[in-house]
Amino acid sequence: MALLKVYIREFEKSRIIPARVQIWNEKGKYFYPDGCIPYEKDNHFITNGSFEIQMPSGKTYISVEKGKEYFPIEGELNIQKGQDYHVDCELHRWINMAELGWYSGDIHIHRQINEMENLMLAEDLNIAPNITVWNNWKYSNDDIRIVPKDRIVRIDKTHQFSILTQEDERKGGAVIMLNLDSPIEFDFVSDWHPAGFEYCRIAHENGFLVDQEKPFWWEAPVNVALGGIDTIGIINNHIQRQSVMDDEAWGRPRDKDKYPGYKGFVDNVLDLYYHYLNLGFRIPISAGSASGVLSNPVGFNRLYVHLGEDFSYKNWFLGMKAGHSFATNGPMLFFNVDGKEPGNFLLSTNGKPLQSKISINAESINPLENIQVVYNGEVIREFSTNGAKKFSYEFDVELSESGWIIARAFEKSDKTIKFAHTSPIYVQIGQNKICRKESALFYANWCKELLAMSSADKERYATIIQREEVESLYRRAITFYENLVG
Repeated sequence: MALLKVYIREFEKSRIIPARVQIWNEKGKYFYPDGCIPYEKDNHFITNGSFEIQMPSGKTYISVEKGKEYFPIEGELNIQKGQDYHVDCELHRWINMAELGWYSGDIHIHRQINEMENLMLAEDLNIAPNITVWNNWKYSNDDIRIVPKDRIVRIDKTHQFSILTQEDERKGGAVIMLNLDSPIEFDFVSDWHPAGFEYCRIAHENGFLVDQEKPFWWEAPVNVALGGIDTIGIINNHIQRQSVMDDEAWGRPRDKDKYPGYKGFVDNVLDLYYHYLNLGFRIPISAGSASGVLSNPVGFNRLYVHLGEDFSYKNWFLGMKAGHSFATNGPMLFFNVDGKEPGNFLLSTNGKPLQSKISINAESINPLENIQVVYNGEVIREFSTNGAKKFSYEFDVELSESGWIIARAFEKSDKTIKFAHTSPIYVQIGQNKICRKESALFYANWCKELLAMSSADKERYATIIQREEVESLYRRAITFYENLVG
């Protein structure tokens, strides 16, 4: 055996810094030092910046990463028995988003509270509403029935997490109730009763935000139609560091002929989201990794919110709800129309088309594949980057219809789908509103299918009253979408 000592610092700075590390040998065995936070789902561990470990002889590989804003480090050692090895790793920033007024958050985390400080600092993640209540206490990772008065833990001025966020994840899908004062509990909870919307309703009645964790969950269009949703997860936990979970789990399956492969999974998620925008819903995006349950590190999928110099835990979520944001698991993406960023409105009070200027900038540590601008569901400009890592362009466009406009940027990747996507900028031409009948019909039929499955399942509910409570919500959603069809 040989002793390996590793020290991680930021370039031109002396103090050690937390980071995420992988160490493995030529046999494919991974190693985890004492005193670090191991995460075997992804074969990595979190260090505070220094560690030592006894290693067997042979080729040893090391990878060091720190979130999205630093270049990763990869190295190789030929370990000889009986020798000591001292390795200094210097991490270089390629971008400082906080200096630009953008702050990152991951709203889907299932990790132990006592790990959160090191996890967030290692990933340079600014905001984390840690999920400590999952499925009505059944799978809670911490017993927090006695809730501390201050539920926000301030690691430092720009890294903060909360300890009471709740996920309801059952047969109808998953919704996340953010930053609660107390858990939302029911006397009796089954796979389908109460409907997920009841959690949304109670959260909203008490002033809390609700995220529709993925748009393909069966009850998602019910939750949206009834006003239960503030954000929708588009870069979600099925998109992982090494692959994509290429199915909709127990949600509504996509047409894999129309949406094949990993890219098809993402395109389906985006099209489901765009249907809502095409009905006039002004719902911004979110991002989450489900670290603690799935293989993703904390913050692999994250949302950047533009706050300028007004960073606080509260302001970050206000910015998320307002849609001043983009989601990413790779590139950084900056987008504005006539100087207005995502979440803002472009207004033509006289009803005439807007002659607008679009500005788009994308940057990554990996080669970019393409950049797209989408207006009311249609790609109006697409740029091939020829493998460049930076892209910047301005162009003029006529916006003649009310609706929305977004940008998205894809990286080249042979393992997973890495991309960035902005929240919408909204377009208002006179008094006209966007309401695409095909989108209304799509979700009306979805809810009818959901109701038919419910009606046909005689064992789904314990009582007739429970059945009526749930199915009445489905019928309300059907009526809502049918009214939009006209």
